[in-house]
Amino acid sequence: MWLAAVLAAVLVVAPGNPAAHEFSADGLDPAAVELGLRARVGDQVDRWEISVVRELSGRYALTLRRPGAAQSKRRTVELSGQTDEERSRELASTLALILETETETETETESETEAKTKTPVTEPPATPVADPSSDQAQDEVSEVELPVAFVGLETHVGLGPPRSPDPDFGLGLGGGAWVLGDRLQPRGRVRWSHGRSKDLRVHQLDVGLGLAAGGPIARRRLWVGGLVMPALEWTHAEQLRSATAWSGGGELCALAQYRFERVVLGVRTGVETTFSALRVRGTDDVIHRGHLRWLLVLEVGVGI
Repeated sequence: MWLAAVLAAVLVVAPGNPAAHEFSADGLDPAAVELGLRARVGDQVDRWEISVVRELSGRYALTLRRPGAAQSKRRTVELSGQTDEERSRELASTLALILETETETETETESETEAKTKTPVTEPPATPVADPSSDQAQDEVSEVELPVAFVGLETHVGLGPPRSPDPDFGLGLGGGAWVLGDRLQPRGRVRWSHGRSKDLRVHQLDVGLGLAAGGPIARRRLWVGGLVMPALEWTHAEQLRSATAWSGGGELCALAQYRFERVVLGVRTGVETTFSALRVRGTDDVIHRGHLRWLLVLEVGVGI
């Protein structure tokens, strides 16, 4: 009650026809944001139209515009507060930094324009001193939009135990999406692999759907976690004659991905499983596909 009363008093003495402010996003206290912002920048807040929209848990999109201006300024921020009041204070502090930075930039632009219209003086102009705090504030409140999903190609190598490694290589098409605050990543893939020994050849096609769990680090660009992906496998062997077999299996891997603005690079390694071990016998050699094989996968995708 006292917070609403103080805010009402501030609004009474504020200038007439103030710019519109929309702070009623989920997870925020609009009155606390308004009051905290006015306490930091005063009437300067009335020179801007401000709206806040919640995108993900703790992540908010900000839109700022001067009344009558043709273009808006957009920012994306992440708030780490656990309660509405903590997030509201954090947002008020962040908005104050943005407004101060924008005001300083506009003041410098106006000063440069005035300097160009004046008659040049004989004395050399003083070298301007850069304000590191402005760049730092800009870095803190601005954030590159990272992909929320990807589709791409992957290549892999698989090896059995040392007594019968029987390597296989292949290509695949896969994709996934980050959900629930980048904590989970549903994934799917279609993959072809090939192994050979002398004249004996083995081809395998498999389709897998799985789920990775983890989290982002390094300013949300690097994502690490673990992947469980069941798969349905079709194996075809040929030499003088051919044979096919169906089996279930999958992979259990550690996963790391780095997200650029439009590209996603990834690597995962772990074990590939086959429920039914295969022993493909030819005239001169044998290829084993045991229950467990080591797997290394490299992937490159297009971010969405």
